[in-house]
Amino acid sequence: MIIDASEALYQQKRMPGLCAVNPTAYMQYGEKAYLLPRDDVTWKNYVDQWLHLSKAAGEYQQALGEWLAVPTQL
Repeated sequence: MIIDASEALYQQKRMPGLCAVNPTAYMQYGEKAYLLPRDDVTWKNYVDQWLHLSKAAGEYQQALGEWLAVPTQL
């Protein structure tokens, strides 16, 4: 089965009998995206700042650890 890395890690956490192979060595380049309202720069800046602060405080990695089979600290 070929799926994106986040889905593979999620399924590995749900079903320990599965193993995500090379989830950090991508087969091809790709980005995920969030859809935001068009032309709402204020909201985009808010989301960007929230994400920046969440990553800096370790909250983002902690949330990943709750959902995906990844260590909480890299």
